[in-house]
Amino acid sequence: MEDIRHRDLSEIPESEMTPEERLELKRRFDEFVGLVRRPAVASSLGKAPGQKSTQRWDPATMGKRS
Repeated sequence: MEDIRHRDLSEIPESEMTPEERLELKRRFDEFVGLVRRPAVASSLGKAPGQKSTQRWDPATMGKRS
């Protein structure tokens, strides 16, 4: 049997994959994430985004139209 690490799994629906193929797909994904993730991004995971301050619109501060 061929080595599963070299098999093309892109055309197989996940519902039709064997447990061995699913494990290989997860291994590939984890390897990809490890290569792509930057240290700065990894440290910011799980933090809530900061609240943006909004500025109230005041027509008096706008310039007059001619």
